[in-house]
Amino acid sequence: MVFNVTRLSFLLSLLLLLACSGESAVNTQEESSQKSFAPPAGEKLFILGQSSEQHMEDYLTQVKSSPLPAGFAFYTSLSGDNAKNDLATYYQFLRKYPNTTLQLAIWTGARDFGVPGYYLDEIVSGEHDSSIIDMANSFKNIDRPIFIRFGYEFDGYHNAYPPDKYIAAHKYFVELMRDQGVTNVAYVWHSWGVGAYYGSEDYPDQYPNIERGATQELWYPGDDYVDWVALSIFGTGWGDLNSNSVVQYLINFAESHGKPVMLAETAAIKTSNQSDPNWVIPNSQWFQNVFGLMENNESIKAFTYINVDWEGDNPSSTWEDTRIQQATTDVRNYWLSKIQPFLHGDDELFDQIGY
Repeated sequence: MVFNVTRLSFLLSLLLLLACSGESAVNTQEESSQKSFAPPAGEKLFILGQSSEQHMEDYLTQVKSSPLPAGFAFYTSLSGDNAKNDLATYYQFLRKYPNTTLQLAIWTGARDFGVPGYYLDEIVSGEHDSSIIDMANSFKNIDRPIFIRFGYEFDGYHNAYPPDKYIAAHKYFVELMRDQGVTNVAYVWHSWGVGAYYGSEDYPDQYPNIERGATQELWYPGDDYVDWVALSIFGTGWGDLNSNSVVQYLINFAESHGKPVMLAETAAIKTSNQSDPNWVIPNSQWFQNVFGLMENNESIKAFTYINVDWEGDNPSSTWEDTRIQQATTDVRNYWLSKIQPFLHGDDELFDQIGY
């Protein structure tokens, strides 16, 4: 009898151990399904933006055609058929450039068009479900890695997203995408890269009082919903990026959460606020700041440069022409020397980023 009890106890312990091992295996599999498509140690992606196919193709013909950039950046929204139509257009563009990724920013409202977070509320209420599902189906048909910047620059004054509304909408979007079986998307949590806007004075009903100053962490949806931490860098106003408190805070935040960093929107814009349609990038100062930041921070794994003529495309802009192909010869040569080591679109790219 003693032998049987002992044996029974052993069998029960063994079954319990196997059950726990099985649960661990399931959890590991679930965790591994969340992919960032970040490059390996020592490597960084170069992504070319944004939106203007002509400007990007001009870069390829006038600056560097081979190898291709590792990806191209575009924009869309969830209103009406925008996402479906935009993605059909982008897919046609991408088919010309194999072995490249898509970076897609999803617009989710701005403070000028309604109460703070009005569009985020619409998303959570299900008003844009059909567009999200259309988008999910499009993603599954685009056989390449996709980086999604949902509600980009969530902490910007121009957006005025209350943190609770942003978090709810971000989670809702990611969960609906996963419900549709989308597996080739990495989710990018994108700050505007300067002090976070928290509008308790402008919108006291939307922003509860907080004891300390707002940091980007207030908008963080959680590690399960974020694959990259990203920020914007425009013009030389940021100064020395290696000592910039917000930039360093975001990099440290990403590292503490085990997330790679993406410079998701960058451009060497003119910052004087005075129109000058003949202005082109005059020197390499901005590039020295940005490449210096990337060289000093291994966690920065992707760099997106906006290669556009801002005023030419939008007469109200004073940011002027940040196209590399229009910059001075010294700037172009500096650019080529610094961008050369970055990962580009070639036959090895997808293997290198785990796709």
